[in-house]
Amino acid sequence: MKTFFYIIAFINLITCQAQKLKVAVFYNLRVNATVISTYIGKYELWGDDKLYTELLKNDVVQISINNDSLEVKNINGQVKKFKQIELKGKESVNVVKYKPVAPSVQQRFYNDDMLISIRNGSLFFLNIVDFDNYVCGVVESESGYQATKEFYKTQAILCRTFALENIGKHYAEGFHLCDGVHCQVYKGNNYSLSYHSIIAEAVIETHDMIIIDSSNMVITAAFHANCGGQTANSEDVWGKAKTYLRSVNDPYCQYQRNTTWEKSISLNEWNQFLSANYPQLLHINQNWNFGQSTRKGYFKVKNDSIWLRKVREVFQLRSTYFSIIHNGDSLTFKGKGFGHGVGLCQDGAIQMAKRGFKADDIIKFYYKGVRIVSFKELPFYQSILPAE
Repeated sequence: MKTFFYIIAFINLITCQAQKLKVAVFYNLRVNATVISTYIGKYELWGDDKLYTELLKNDVVQISINNDSLEVKNINGQVKKFKQIELKGKESVNVVKYKPVAPSVQQRFYNDDMLISIRNGSLFFLNIVDFDNYVCGVVESESGYQATKEFYKTQAILCRTFALENIGKHYAEGFHLCDGVHCQVYKGNNYSLSYHSIIAEAVIETHDMIIIDSSNMVITAAFHANCGGQTANSEDVWGKAKTYLRSVNDPYCQYQRNTTWEKSISLNEWNQFLSANYPQLLHINQNWNFGQSTRKGYFKVKNDSIWLRKVREVFQLRSTYFSIIHNGDSLTFKGKGFGHGVGLCQDGAIQMAKRGFKADDIIKFYYKGVRIVSFKELPFYQSILPAE
């Protein structure tokens, strides 16, 4: 049902342009004013469906809220008010730099077109962006820099797969995805960074490629920073088993900065946790020492089980892959890894790429029984995104 709903959502929302996504950006920020300038290309600024002005390279305007209208002010102080603004790119490559000033937020560079309106009392930005430009921005945001192209190719395939699986998350709000963590972090493309060109090449070289399971359905392309040497089964973290999200021993992520960690809490804090979540265990005479030579989903205590995900969430631990040392009035968590542990381990994948493994090899190491294909080869997906 979920997949069917997302397909219908995408068909209803998709524009007539090839492979364009509607992505809400600055989504969780209440921006009331922003300075924008053309960074690459040329733009037309439309207000309420009428052409207002052209913005050439380095042209600057400020957009702010004035009562229930959008106020556009140029460098000469000229002001015009609209209910909706649309920035339309007119060259083959078009990028605008956005610098929110109320509140002050780090500048971002977004490709292609942008619709700006007022929603819930603040500016609402809807980036109408080419699919690959979106994937490039997600890879930059989710992966960082200083990696090889083969790792970026791996990450591009994952990010494209994740986007396609989750394309209908915001259907009721009138767009496909947002720029938050639950949809994938998307802070645009930073053309000023040297690694941007390598990431862009990786996205182009994996154009349209996604990961599917044995039923020819897009997978849940989960990934995390570091697994600590062993990834987790999906059911141990999310309660649902998936055939391709199986625990694997990972020798490649060892000796990275996220491989090991430690945190101590008081016995009183632990008892408060038990009282709120497992009151039946509160008064037992228990030594809370616990070990994981291999990954587990639960800490078994007599006839009960403590869900390790719950422990991680409450105490804000880096992962669920930890041991507990009970020493008097304190408990020390000695842990491995960073993140939920399901799917691809980024630190491991980076090291595999440095050792010469190809993107296909890396993906099939972390996801079992999958295939990498162009979504255009599958009739099921041909109706989702139109051909170019």
